[in-house]
Amino acid sequence: MRERSMRHLVPICLCLALAACGGDFSNDDLEFLNAFPRREDLTASMPGKTQGEAWGARVASKSAQQAGRLGDSSGIVGDTDKTGLRFNEAVDGILSSLEAIQQYTPTKREPNRRVWGPIPGRNDMRFDTRFVMTREGERFDYQLQYRDIGEGEDAWWSFMSGSFQANGGVRKGEGSLIMDLKRAREERFLDIPFLDREEIHYQTRKLPTRVELVFVSNVPTLLPSRYIYREAEGDLAEMTFQILDTDFVQGGLREDVALTTRWAPDGRGTGILEIIKGDILGAKYTECWDAQGRVTFISRSWDFLNPTEGLRSSCPDMSALDR
Repeated sequence: MRERSMRHLVPICLCLALAACGGDFSNDDLEFLNAFPRREDLTASMPGKTQGEAWGARVASKSAQQAGRLGDSSGIVGDTDKTGLRFNEAVDGILSSLEAIQQYTPTKREPNRRVWGPIPGRNDMRFDTRFVMTREGERFDYQLQYRDIGEGEDAWWSFMSGSFQANGGVRKGEGSLIMDLKRAREERFLDIPFLDREEIHYQTRKLPTRVELVFVSNVPTLLPSRYIYREAEGDLAEMTFQILDTDFVQGGLREDVALTTRWAPDGRGTGILEIIKGDILGAKYTECWDAQGRVTFISRSWDFLNPTEGLRSSCPDMSALDR
């Protein structure tokens, strides 16, 4: 809880510091602000309301033969729901700082540069704060920066760095956001022990849209390091992530598996687990479910006697996500 509360100090303190700044946005200011990602473009929808274990653990914690049964509630739906919630929490933690800044006009305007701040440290905050944004053509770069109170220009360091390359209209293009948690530890700004960096990379210029969430950890097996969320025409959605060091297939080795889940707005969907390390490398488990989240089809690529159960035709058409 300490880590979470400290994280939220970032937007709150900046918001309070900027509260005295007033004025109106110019048309050029709005062009800068349009380079910020919108929450609705980066957050994931959910395939259902089933509650699963954290980070996709429930399906992979079972053996391959127990992963699903026809007519039962799909464990993959629950795994994806819970993982999607964690995905959105991570995105929310990064975007909240940007959303606080957008409420206030810049304190300094230059033809291709905007600055919010610098705001002197207050009370128990030992850091000055500023937000700097630059423009070159259709590309925008920005940094949320801190320094010890009263230090000079060279003392600023970037806690958050972002970029956006416009392409295809307002808020359409490619961008990234990176939070440097290792530097924040070194500067005694935040103390999150296991993560060195959080990253978001996204493209919104064409369908399917894509959001990639990356955790760079100094303990790589602590949690999956990469999540990819995509949306296609017809509100079809897809989530891909990896589950490490599980005994999904009985044998001499433990497995790393990749889980890709696709779902339609009515709740129907398909999940594919692929073994990427361990016993029977490359083997796949496929599962489809109906609008109520009940398993309608199962395929086990390694099972020669009973490779499929149910009707493959019950699986929804997800071809729009194949582009």
